[in-house]
Amino acid sequence: MSASASLDLATSLEQSGSLADAEAAYRRCIGEEPQSAVARFNFACFLRRRGRFEEALEEHQSALDLGIAKPEEVLSNMAVIQAELRRDAAAKLLLERALTVNPTYPPALFNLALQYEEQGDRARALELFRQILEIDPSWHDALVRIAHAETVRDPDGEIVRKLRRALRRSNLDPITRESLHFALGKALDDCARYDEAFEQFALGNAASRPRLSRYDRVAVDAAVDRVIREFSPALLAAATPVSEAPLVFITGMFRSGSTLFEQVLAAHPRVTAGGEIEYFMRFPFSFSPPDWRPVAEGYVAYLARSFPGKELVTNKRPDAFALLGMLKASFPNARFINTVRDARDTALSIWFQQFDGRLGYAADLGDIAHHHRQYVRLMEHWRGLFGASLFDADYDAYVQDPRAVTERLLAFLGLDWHEGCLEFQKNATRVRTASAAQVREPIYRKSSGRWKNYERQLAALAPALGAH
Repeated sequence: MSASASLDLATSLEQSGSLADAEAAYRRCIGEEPQSAVARFNFACFLRRRGRFEEALEEHQSALDLGIAKPEEVLSNMAVIQAELRRDAAAKLLLERALTVNPTYPPALFNLALQYEEQGDRARALELFRQILEIDPSWHDALVRIAHAETVRDPDGEIVRKLRRALRRSNLDPITRESLHFALGKALDDCARYDEAFEQFALGNAASRPRLSRYDRVAVDAAVDRVIREFSPALLAAATPVSEAPLVFITGMFRSGSTLFEQVLAAHPRVTAGGEIEYFMRFPFSFSPPDWRPVAEGYVAYLARSFPGKELVTNKRPDAFALLGMLKASFPNARFINTVRDARDTALSIWFQQFDGRLGYAADLGDIAHHHRQYVRLMEHWRGLFGASLFDADYDAYVQDPRAVTERLLAFLGLDWHEGCLEFQKNATRVRTASAAQVREPIYRKSSGRWKNYERQLAALAPALGAH
């Protein structure tokens, strides 16, 4: 079998879900043609998709050593992997190398712009996004990032015109069309064109539904019922604690202020922002304490490996609120920061945001309201079991009186007052969420009470969201 046929077979096996066979096919191809840079590159991409980042980096380097054509593509891929591994300096160097090879390579320019944006250098990021559009006006991701990074002032201005023009194209792939609708909705919201904005968000969400996981309200109700029924004081007492360290978990609904509060804490010299750590989401949910121990031990090892020497590392994973019982049993001194906000603002902010496929409820306001009710039920249950370990970080209260809320938050964690927490936007911590632009503002007040601009559209949902 030729090398090309072997690679085609490996790709086909991966697409069918036969991952072990696909890996064997890649390795067989490389064994037969060890000088094939393309085989090394394709295998590296396979490994990256499997989350095997270090191995992927080795194979990418082999492709470079073998003189692969278009090395800028390999270097850009390596940079993305290094960023996933939180090696931002290494990622930046790789992107700069890629641009030395090809100064007009849009993926490298785009990823470098994302780095600048996440590190708070919005001006440099916008410069690179615009440079991409000069090179390739059809690189719509850059236009979308500009719309989200800037406050759009003119509903008939350049950004809105370009977004509308892009949406008129008939050859857009579905995810691009979806992201353009969300970006146009955001731009029109900036311009106080609320009815038009709502229409664009509705189109974006309608486009996203086919790729989102199905949200089954009955199944979610049943799952929450079981968690409340099973997680009793006796079950928690049956677990063997793994660590007495005062670990910090930030949880709550998405878009309820978790990024803001993590950045407030990260400005404290004793705190390191861990961001949205995926670790616990990789394991099946279990009601059996013996299953918790190896998972918890692995998390302690993960923190030591990923954040060596750091005293307090925040884990900001909003949708981990179902795991709090297991976390409390495994880490008795853990502290849980529950971010809260007016439910109407939370619902709108979720619906206005383009999420990945895991958030099946995100594209339907009724599903969002339902999910919020289940979240409230669970938090009430945890509060009854270990309320002293829970702190409600209120976004709306914070924007009115940042000092008072910050004082209570730091006291809850046993941290001394640090004035820098009031100027968290100056912190150099990289922000990798949809809130990256907002948390760089001194205090982002306009999102508090934003629902009033859409009161008519939300009227039917108000009772479900606990609003009166």
